Order: sequence, then structure tokens, then C-alpha cells
Amino acid sequence: MFEVMKVAALIQGGIHENEPRITAKDVLKMATINGAKLLGLEQKIGSIEVGKDADIIIVDNKENLENINILPNVNDIANLVYNITGKNVVTTIVKGDILMENRKITHIDVEKVIQKCKQIATKK
Repeated sequence: MFEVMKVAALIQGGIHENEPRITAKDVLKMATINGAKLLGLEQKIGSIEVGKDADIIIVDNKENLENINILPNVNDIANLVYNITGKNVVTTIVKGDILMENRKITHIDVEKVIQKCKQIATKK
């Protein structure tokens, strides 16, 4: 999703070179509440509100060498749209269930999945 947001912002800027560009905030809205509106689901998803299904990620945006892709961080929303990647996600919550916490997957046996993938990949 991060890459899709980045491409949406960059393509629009490339097509309309000297016109006002879509903002990072607008791109984030496209990916969240406006996407839900398009699907007719804005009463159930798209924003964090009481009674809505919430899929939430917590992103590490600390300024350090591990996050060199986001330096300097002068605008959190722009950084989220243009520079954050999946490797910056530290926690994932889906409908209230924590699926990954502190970069550790909590709901499946990761080693078992890796082994199964290796078996599938080596079948002829």
C-alpha cells in the first residue's frame, strides 16, 4: 500500500508538471476514508472511530540509521506517503487482533510457513 500511495502521488505530479499537485495528505485520504467511501463502506471502515472495524499499523519513524530511507523527517504525512516501506511497520492490528507486535508475527507459526513454502517451491 505504501508503494501504491507513492506512485499515485508521483504519477499525478508527472502528468501535471506545473499545476498544483495532490498533497501527501490527500493521497493518505485516498488510501483510507476516501477508499472506503468509494466502496460505500465509510460507515464500517476508513477511519478510526468507535464502532468501526479498525485495521491499524504502527510505523517506526525514528530518525536513526536503521530508518535512513526517511531522513530527514520534516513532515510525517509526506514521509508516510513517499518514504515509508513495509520494513518500517512494527505492529499490525486487524479488527482488534494483534497479528504482529514489535516485528514478531503472533498468530501463525512462521517457521512452519517457511518450510511449507520451501516444499512447494522445490516440487517439480
